[in-house]
Amino acid sequence: MEFPTSEALSGKLSDRSMNLIQNRFIEATSQLRPAEPEPEGGVQNEMQRYIGAQAVSDKSVADCVEALIGTYLLSGGVEAAGLLLEWLRIIPIQDNFLTYLSKGVDTVIKEGKAAENDINRLLNYTKADIESIIQYKFKDPSLLLEALSHPSYIRNRYTRSYERLEFLGDAILDFLITAHIYENCGNLKPGELTDLRSALVNNVTFAAYVVKLGLHKFLCYELNPPLETAIINFAEHQKQRNHDISEDVLYLIDEEECRIAEYIEVPKVLSDIFESLIGAIYLDSHGDLATVWRVVYRIMWKEIAEFSQCVPKQPVRVLLEMMYACASFGEAKATPDNSIPKVMIPVSYTRDGHRHINYGVGSNKAQAKRAAAKLALKVLST
Repeated sequence: MEFPTSEALSGKLSDRSMNLIQNRFIEATSQLRPAEPEPEGGVQNEMQRYIGAQAVSDKSVADCVEALIGTYLLSGGVEAAGLLLEWLRIIPIQDNFLTYLSKGVDTVIKEGKAAENDINRLLNYTKADIESIIQYKFKDPSLLLEALSHPSYIRNRYTRSYERLEFLGDAILDFLITAHIYENCGNLKPGELTDLRSALVNNVTFAAYVVKLGLHKFLCYELNPPLETAIINFAEHQKQRNHDISEDVLYLIDEEECRIAEYIEVPKVLSDIFESLIGAIYLDSHGDLATVWRVVYRIMWKEIAEFSQCVPKQPVRVLLEMMYACASFGEAKATPDNSIPKVMIPVSYTRDGHRHINYGVGSNKAQAKRAAAKLALKVLST
């Protein structure tokens, strides 16, 4: 690009020259060929300074929005964060989001479609035993029935299966544990906070709690020998370890991540009912997070304290730090099963002087990579 000598000497560009620069910049970026690379640190480059604009990555914008939400959450609580979400139009104002925080839900007992005795019968009269274990008494036992009903439990014609409560409980557990470690682990770096949360909030850890408390005995399902065998095997494995939940237990492969394998070590249904029970308590207590946290912390306090002192590393990082293994991950590919889209990633590594390959399968690239790393670590540890 050439400019008149007068403009070059004065340093002041005319409107015509500015339009020329802007058009050239737009043309370059539209063809995915930036006129000038983004400088390290995200400072303005020369072209951006001329046109009075600065390029910012989508992730930087998203991080700033998340930081703002976190700031409002810390300073004003959930309600303040909710108002910010409405102001940002992330949540539509007409939805009246804040009213859902303490709003009750309709159940078959409230609607008069079932009596408590009907619910207790479908729970095989174990309601009192379950409440004694988790130290929470349900005002509406139909929520407890829903939390423990496997999709195969066709005797239950009153409630849905646990899947919706599992979805809710997963989000609540993630929020509560994130809030706790943020407020109580100020000495940890952001990456360590993420690792700590991943070690506490995952299918294997939750499944271990279920068998430790004996809650797997109350799962309501029809005859399913493979599922029953998988539950018994994992429960026996944990019993032999005195129900210890330590770093190596986190390398166990859960059902969702090891479809490529011929065996199942951690049935996902176990973690599902842990999450669904938390979701049921949240609804039964009308959204009282303090009540939910008392139940959660009473169960998880030991691992929260131990992992906070020594944060377990994620499987991918552990594998890559094994210099002798020379591990490398291949390209992600979609599995041929079109009914359930999955991603498969290979990992190659060295063991006893020979290269080995394992495959990890997950719902996304990150899950598949983690599953592959877990499989490799399992082989390397034997």
